[in-house]
Amino acid sequence: MISKRVPMKFIYFCIIAILCTGTAYAQGITKETRQVTGYGMTQPQAISDALVRAVGQVKGVDISSDKIIENFSEESTLETNGEWQQKFSNNTALQQMLKTKTNGKLAAYQVLSVDQTTDGYEAIIEVEYHNYTEQGYSADKRRKIAIVPFKTKKPSFNLLGDATRASVVENELRNNLIDLFTQSRRMAVLDREYGEAFEAEKELWLSSDAAAGEESRAGHVRGTDYLVVGNILGLYSSRSVEHIQLTNEDIYTYSGKVQVSYKLIQAATRQVKWADTITMKFSDNQLRSMLAKFGSSQSGILHAVSEKIVSNVLSNIYPMRVVSVKGKTIVINQGGKGLKKGDTLDVYFVGDEMFDPYTKESLGFLEEQIATVKVIKVLAKVSYTKVISGDAELIEQGSIVRRP
Repeated sequence: MISKRVPMKFIYFCIIAILCTGTAYAQGITKETRQVTGYGMTQPQAISDALVRAVGQVKGVDISSDKIIENFSEESTLETNGEWQQKFSNNTALQQMLKTKTNGKLAAYQVLSVDQTTDGYEAIIEVEYHNYTEQGYSADKRRKIAIVPFKTKKPSFNLLGDATRASVVENELRNNLIDLFTQSRRMAVLDREYGEAFEAEKELWLSSDAAAGEESRAGHVRGTDYLVVGNILGLYSSRSVEHIQLTNEDIYTYSGKVQVSYKLIQAATRQVKWADTITMKFSDNQLRSMLAKFGSSQSGILHAVSEKIVSNVLSNIYPMRVVSVKGKTIVINQGGKGLKKGDTLDVYFVGDEMFDPYTKESLGFLEEQIATVKVIKVLAKVSYTKVISGDAELIEQGSIVRRP
């Protein structure tokens, strides 16, 4: 095989091109320049009117003309266009005020001209806008959810003889829920815990040390569609020992239980969309498996109840669906940590939509179970299942899939 040596200059060029492309993509910040015209009886009024219009083009932001010209009273003696243009364009305090007001979206401006008309003055300014584009899959395409830390009235929980602080349990349960909701790829999970860290980052974006355009990252905090709130009513695990005199050995037996109540609340209306209380008991074999897999009964039990909560919530918002049918192999649109190999699921035929005769509210669609499938392979976004009972020929793309 004949190999050709690639010139170092070409390799260097490719590396620089890749790095530059990656930086631009990571930042997601673009520039846009527009010309805006304003009118007024005086020169400063015309310029301030143009700036008011420029600020108004940034969604949800407005500013008064008086706020802009309040510091320009001493300039009333300036008569020529050049002096007005230079004075307004070079006013760093005004530039910074407009930048802060628009969260960096209005990055800079320059007065191009101020001309006298029959009705007063016409000012033309050139404005530079910075726009931040969210990278990756936009959260706008997903419903947004925030997990509020679950509460409990108990100071601690008895887990295998040790008293575990309630705050430790609350944090682990919340982290499990965030992890599983994120892994489901159905919801955009919003953080409501690290507010101070984000405020510090925001201050950096708006500081003089930030690179040009970084201010435009501010103002993109999203409101949530749903809140998950709940209470940990009970949690324990125990280990009992029985001494066998005949063999002179100790036999340990494990057991556990958890009870959690939770609500799914629509944030805008505060309407409770779903509420439930989950009670789960764990046998000796289940606790032993948890200890082997998670290292503690606490982590195993909290993971199990988290899976149940996430499954119930997603079933009410985004029930699993069949995306592909190949004989008895059924692919569903759920992967990640939400499912595991060996899980069994029921497949339903979707019928007509039903409505409450009094409120006219949709009650969902008529569902008729047609098959049961078993998960044979789990990927990041989808899972492969095999029909183990029922009629595979009745399963079609779009069929609803639920846990038994």
